[in-house]
Amino acid sequence: MSDIDAETISQLIAAFTTIIFIYGLGFAIQRLRPFSTEMLTQLSKLVIQILLPLYLFYVTASTTSVETLSVAPLLIAAGVLVPLLGYGLATVVLKPAAVAKRQRTTFQFSIMVANTAFLGIPICQALYGTVGAVYAVLYDFGTALIVLTFGIWVISGGRRHNWQALFLNPIIWGMVLGLGWAIAGWTFPQWLASPLETLGDLTMPLALLVGGASLASIRPTGLEWRRLLAGLIAARLVVVPLIVAGLFLLLGWDDLAANVTIIQAAMPLGLATVMFVESYGADGPFAAAATLWSTLFTIISLPLIVVFLLS
Repeated sequence: MSDIDAETISQLIAAFTTIIFIYGLGFAIQRLRPFSTEMLTQLSKLVIQILLPLYLFYVTASTTSVETLSVAPLLIAAGVLVPLLGYGLATVVLKPAAVAKRQRTTFQFSIMVANTAFLGIPICQALYGTVGAVYAVLYDFGTALIVLTFGIWVISGGRRHNWQALFLNPIIWGMVLGLGWAIAGWTFPQWLASPLETLGDLTMPLALLVGGASLASIRPTGLEWRRLLAGLIAARLVVVPLIVAGLFLLLGWDDLAANVTIIQAAMPLGLATVMFVESYGADGPFAAAATLWSTLFTIISLPLIVVFLLS
């Protein structure tokens, strides 16, 4: 952490302005001249299954250092533990908050699933460069482990399911192969490094555009759950990251990896939340409303958290 000076503030404003502009542009395009559901699905697959894995492979392979490898277990563990913290918090407040029975699994699952890929990785890259992106990916790896196993167990009502998707996740494999490349000590020939770097320059803006368009395609019903939504959003955007920051303060963990973890912990609900919830027969409209409003409120909450980290 460092003191905030004029240059830091300028860089922070530029990073958030860029992210909000591109994300908002995707949102506006989808609302004004919407893509079909099939087209948006294909664009999401292009980013998640091809571009983002290639980008993560390249940045992981080219920027991984001894320091990165040394903090990797901590970041992956944080990615596992923070969603579990959210789940525990949600479980504790189910009765005091009078959460309806039909919404309980959705409430618990929604706090666990954060937008650490489409939004978290670009934000960490904008704030901390490629190293920040690699750290964000390591955290996201831990999150994927817990969400695609325990998380789906929660949303499915405790039923067993096929966890094959976890082991076929291209984002995870992109990172794993990149780490293997770096450990082997190989360097990229220019003919390979140049196109991968160009793809990397394209990937994050496209991820933000697709993320904004995906958010705009969510059509939540009325706000009959105002109190419940307010509690869920406050827990996801404020309570969880503050608990994480407090624990790090007690542990004396104060470095870039800690900052990335807190930022990832402060992300809004993941865009895939609605898809998972509907797939397992839970409350899709509630998840849609929570995803939309949590993302909008992140415009306020996240800059405050980043300023806190830099102060």
